Amino acid sequence: MDRKEIKETAKAKIKGNILNLLWPLLAISVVEAIITQIFNLNGTIDPTTMKYTMSTGASIGTTIVGIVFGVVLIGYKKYVLDFTRTGTLDVKSILNCVKEKWLNIILVEILVGILVGLAAILLVIPGIILALAYSMATYLVIDTNLGGVDAMKQSREMMKGYKADYLVFGLSFLGWILLVPFTLGILLVWLLPYITVADAIYYDRLKAKTGK
Repeated sequence: MDRKEIKETAKAKIKGNILNLLWPLLAISVVEAIITQIFNLNGTIDPTTMKYTMSTGASIGTTIVGIVFGVVLIGYKKYVLDFTRTGTLDVKSILNCVKEKWLNIILVEILVGILVGLAAILLVIPGIILALAYSMATYLVIDTNLGGVDAMKQSREMMKGYKADYLVFGLSFLGWILLVPFTLGILLVWLLPYITVADAIYYDRLKAKTGK
């Protein structure tokens, strides 16, 4: 895969579209924070032991909120993917994706999380390999008619011979990420759209190249 070409294409596409790409992420984060506060889902720190604790109810609530907003964030990937293909940004693509694909998105997220987690417990490297193998599963769910399990199988097939390439692609953004603290987070305004658009383009290029 031509990483340089993908990244240059991403830079060209986000030019003039940064705010439109960014505001849904901000809206999702704000709503999640408000819900967390309303239902008091934050843990507490014991001043005597300095240990962080969370009630069972808060833990369950946090898990549910995390799953719900995790689905919405995957819907955001559809918003970005559509943009990379058509040049248009329509927030309805997030809503429609969540409405139509929520069950398969949750299934993929849970199954991949369990498999990668178990592999990582045994050894770190197998966990990374599995994470890379299933890295296209959510794209396949939101972009095709594949169910969750089939999307995972397809992702494994797509990533054969490309896991190392995708890892290097992801690491190529590390320099920018390390600069974020030095800009007091301001760099994220440009960096988040850049990375998400580049990732969506990588998926499209890989899908075309593998014929999956």
